[in-house]
Amino acid sequence: MKKLPWHSLLLLLFTDSIFGWLIAASELLLESDKDLFLWLLGAGYVMLIVLALTAPLTMIQTVYSTWLKSDTRALLSIIFSAFLAVILIRWIQLFIRILVLLSAGALARIDLQVAGYTPLQAFKILAVFSLTGYGLGIIAHQLVRVIF
Repeated sequence: MKKLPWHSLLLLLFTDSIFGWLIAASELLLESDKDLFLWLLGAGYVMLIVLALTAPLTMIQTVYSTWLKSDTRALLSIIFSAFLAVILIRWIQLFIRILVLLSAGALARIDLQVAGYTPLQAFKILAVFSLTGYGLGIIAHQLVRVIF
């Protein structure tokens, strides 16, 4: 039986809990009745991060190598990357939160890989811990909001 890397998985759980808390406390929810939609959108984002972290490297290399075979696509990629860099610098506080989520997920993924878990097992473990943390963050915010 393989041992789970508890330190990195708990860090991932806490990081996603904070993300869930921030989503539940966002100003968008205070101004609209679409809280369930935004919570599901956040859960989808969490799953997208988990999927990106557990996708096999060969699949990622195949996608990028086929995309960059022509000069036109390479130029479009450079222009799009420059545009993303400007957006990143403009909204640095948002991207710092995203970077923290990615870092915690990457640490947990590396620890799972070192422990000998397959990509599918790593995906399942990361998905459970990430979504549990995200849900706990939303629930904690709702409880605090009701109590206070």
